[in-house]
Amino acid sequence: MFPWLDSAFKKLGSRIAADKLHHALLIQGPPGIGKSSFVLQLGQLLLCKARQGNKVCGQCQSCLLNTATTHPDLHIVESDKQIGVEQIRDAIKKLVSSAHMSGAKVLIIYNAHTMTESSANALLKTLEEPTANTFLLLTTDKPERLLPTIKSRCEKLALPLPTLEATVAWVKTQYDADIDINFAQLFSARPLALLAELQEQQNFTYEIFSVGLEDLLQSQTSATQLATDWQAHTDKIVKWTQYWARQQCINNMSEAVWQLNLQATKVTRQLRNPGVNKTLVLTELFDKLAAVKAA
Repeated sequence: MFPWLDSAFKKLGSRIAADKLHHALLIQGPPGIGKSSFVLQLGQLLLCKARQGNKVCGQCQSCLLNTATTHPDLHIVESDKQIGVEQIRDAIKKLVSSAHMSGAKVLIIYNAHTMTESSANALLKTLEEPTANTFLLLTTDKPERLLPTIKSRCEKLALPLPTLEATVAWVKTQYDADIDINFAQLFSARPLALLAELQEQQNFTYEIFSVGLEDLLQSQTSATQLATDWQAHTDKIVKWTQYWARQQCINNMSEAVWQLNLQATKVTRQLRNPGVNKTLVLTELFDKLAAVKAA
C-alpha cells in the first residue's frame, strides 16, 4: 500500500476483522492519489481466506486467483467514457448469485461519477438491499457528479492527501532523474500523477516550458514564437498552463487569471478538432498568459 494511504487502509482492515465494514464505500480523492489500487487491495483483503490483520495471506486459493486476476467473486466495472446501464445490470446479476468461493462478493466501480443516470438508478436497489456478505467499492474524483441517492447510500471516505515532501520522497523511489520542485508542486497531493508526468517527459520538459514562460512574461519572446516552437506539444502545454494558472489563483485570483483559465478550457475543446490550427490556438492562450503578468 502507498505510504500516504497506509493508515486509512489499516483502519478499514481492522473493521473487516471486526465484521464492521459498511457494505458500500465511496472512496474519494483527486486523480493520481492511488484510489484504484486502494480499492483493489481492499477487495482482495475482503476475499482472502486467511488474512492477517490488514494483510492478505498470499497463499490461499482466493489470493492465488486474485494474483492471476481471475477471482470469480471480484467484479470490476469501468469505462473510458461512461458506465452504461447494461454494465451495471450485468454486474448486479453476478452479485445476486451465490459466491463461487463460499466467501465474500466484491464489486468495484472505478470512476463511479461516469455512470449514466440510468446505470446509477439500476445500482440503487443493490446499494439499499445487498445480498449477504456483498461489498460495493466505488471510487470518484468528482463526487458532485454522483446522484444524491447514490451518495446517501454509501459510507464516504476521503483519502488523506500526502504533503509535497511525502509526494517527492515517494516519487524518488520510483524515478531516478532529478525532480524540479516547482513542477512537483503542481502535483503535490497526487504522487502517481507526478510520476506519470515525469515518465512521459522526453524532449520537451517542464524546465523548457518554465524557461519559455519566463521569457514570455519578461517580453523576451512573443506568444507567436512560443506557439510556433511548441506546437508539437500542445497537450502538455495546455495542461501545464492550467496547472500554472491554478498556482496563480492561490495568491492572485485576478480577472486576467480567470480569463486564462477560460482560454485553457476553450483550447482543450478546440484541440479535439483534427483540423485545428495549433499555432493559432496556442498563440491566443499565451496572449492570455502574458496578460496575467501585465495585470
